[in-house]
Amino acid sequence: MQELGAGEVVRSVYHDGWGYAVLTGKGLVLLRNLLAPKATRVAGPLRILRSAYGMFDSVEILVDGKPHKLHGSKLDPKGEFLEAAGKLLPPGSSLRPGAGKRTSTWIRRHPVSVVVWVAAVLVAGLSGPGQPDAVAQGGTEHASVLPDFRGASLTTAVATARRGAWRVEAADASSAYRTVTASQAGWRVCFQNPSPGEQTRPYNRTLTLYAVPEAEPCPSQLDGTRRVVMPDLVGERFDAASRTLATLDLDRVTRFHAHTGQPLDDRSRSLADWQVCRQQPEAGIEVPVTTQVDLWLIGPGVSCTAPSPTPKPKPKPKPKPEPKPDPASGLQATSKPKPRAQPSHDSASDGGTSTAGGSGDESWDGGTSGGSDGTSSTSGGSGVGFGQFCSPVGATATTSDGRPAKCFMGKDGAARWGYRSG
Repeated sequence: MQELGAGEVVRSVYHDGWGYAVLTGKGLVLLRNLLAPKATRVAGPLRILRSAYGMFDSVEILVDGKPHKLHGSKLDPKGEFLEAAGKLLPPGSSLRPGAGKRTSTWIRRHPVSVVVWVAAVLVAGLSGPGQPDAVAQGGTEHASVLPDFRGASLTTAVATARRGAWRVEAADASSAYRTVTASQAGWRVCFQNPSPGEQTRPYNRTLTLYAVPEAEPCPSQLDGTRRVVMPDLVGERFDAASRTLATLDLDRVTRFHAHTGQPLDDRSRSLADWQVCRQQPEAGIEVPVTTQVDLWLIGPGVSCTAPSPTPKPKPKPKPKPEPKPDPASGLQATSKPKPRAQPSHDSASDGGTSTAGGSGDESWDGGTSGGSDGTSSTSGGSGVGFGQFCSPVGATATTSDGRPAKCFMGKDGAARWGYRSG
């Protein structure tokens, strides 16, 4: 903006009727005529006629004898910067516009209110001597502090305000914009304009009370999304639950199977008799009417609790294989025998000597001797026994009872004496 000086920083921007007002560190600049902008710099300090008031928290200032209502700044929504940059003019200041001029302007703009006010004065005058005048000398009524009607019943608030000579209107506090009358019962006040605690004269303005039904929570802000208390639907039939949600304008409903969790389509099956097992949001919670409601349903006569899965049977253990018989000994083997260590002697026992030709193997238990062809025979003492370890494989001998024996290699890798058939 070219009207600003070098290094002049903008603190906030306000609405001023059809124009704007810019507050800088050096003062206030008014911008009029948006088609051909014209800037007017206001000398400081600002002359404040009225602190922040009303729905828009407007701050009224005096510029060249004319009042300007500044509001709507995102950086200064309550007008605190404006009040800090100026000074509030006292009620009796000569700089304030004349009371007669303000009164005549108000009368031209509010003819119906004037008629009502005059009628009220006449009724008060005809009620008898000794009654106080509704209007003080000088033709103006003293300003009074506006009570706080928020949370009160609409009918009670309207009756109290009218006793204070207020003209009262009622409106819906939510974005539903329902038609509300000042005499409508069962509604509760959420917001009001003028604001509570404001000093004002009843004949100057209309008191607007914004309300909602008493069973409905107030919205978070004026004209905000309508809010309702989530009802308890568990145990209800789906058709009854749907009607309850429809009365609260909760139209976004999603259905799921209570056991499988799969979505349910009411176009392919009738869900009217199904029972509500679970809901989200839970009952008693305040929610906007745009909230999605999830319902878990189950068919008629079926429990909401899902049945436990059938346990799988454990497999039977496989039997251990029976041990195979040992063909060398003719006995059933229970375990693999450990090999026995071969005896080592320098000479045969009981006076026998080793003569196994070049084999180097020695006999025991009877002092066997071997010839040059690898055969052996008992000499002196008892002979070999079947099943005893022997060496080398293929050697022959005679048992103690005179039967022929031969050294065989067993399946376990150990050589033993066995019966020699030929």
